[in-house]
Amino acid sequence: MTSIRQMIITLFIVAVTCAVVLSFVYAFTEPRIAETQAQLTLSGLEEVITAYEYKKIIPDTLWQAVDSSGENVGVVFRVFPQGYAGPIPITVGLDNNGKITGIRVASAAEGLAETPGLGAKITQPGFTEQFKGMTAADVALEQEGGSIEAITAATISSRAVASGVKKGIEMYGACLIPSCDPHMVFAEAERFVEVIKDTLWKAVRGADTLGIVFVGVVEGYLDDIKFMVGYNMEKIITGVAILHSQETEGIGEVIRDGEFLDKFRSGIPEAVSGATISTKALINGVTSGLERFKEYVE
Repeated sequence: MTSIRQMIITLFIVAVTCAVVLSFVYAFTEPRIAETQAQLTLSGLEEVITAYEYKKIIPDTLWQAVDSSGENVGVVFRVFPQGYAGPIPITVGLDNNGKITGIRVASAAEGLAETPGLGAKITQPGFTEQFKGMTAADVALEQEGGSIEAITAATISSRAVASGVKKGIEMYGACLIPSCDPHMVFAEAERFVEVIKDTLWKAVRGADTLGIVFVGVVEGYLDDIKFMVGYNMEKIITGVAILHSQETEGIGEVIRDGEFLDKFRSGIPEAVSGATISTKALINGVTSGLERFKEYVE
């Protein structure tokens, strides 16, 4: 009986000692593990978009990318589409125009379970570099009407990446804060009261309504042009901003030039020679919007 009691006491002392030792080990290593994980996460963010700081919006899922002056330059998000052998961890950078700045597929050491030599090739630059500069509308495999060349014998993995990136953009693209801040076009307002969801706001300062801000979409030369307009109670345009466009670089993208957009403050401008389709589309869109929402400033 004494022998059994001594055995129990000995086991109890051993268990307590192990628990104490393990707690000290955990207390010592846990901060280092967390720091290492944070560094790995930061490294992954830096691979897909260049920024001075990455502000956490959704833990381990969504970050706002900020430059050294505090201006937002885009977002970074993570998605986990189902691949051939399991979820595929993908990190995606998105600029303020909704274009992909880079994607990074996690390695096998980070949890990728796709087949080595086949599906695992989705981590290689030859595949991931294809996504740069694309918007959600472009992201699909070639056989499905898109521009992404699938990896031979790894169509399921390739499709999973394309699908995951596309859905991620559609989900998190709305978090491109600089692209939807009404202060861009109505700086005098203190706040904005939503009248029509995601479309029309009243610009307010104190108890006074100063005017409205509205969002519109028109068909451009290559893609839809999404824009925002500020309009005050004196029926003067306070600003026009482009939220999304994919017009021809150096030609149709003149609609983004500050010099052209500033002309709206003095009235409706003329279309720009050489970029007639794009500029006329924006002019018509702004004009139609003013007509549609004029009752809110009367």
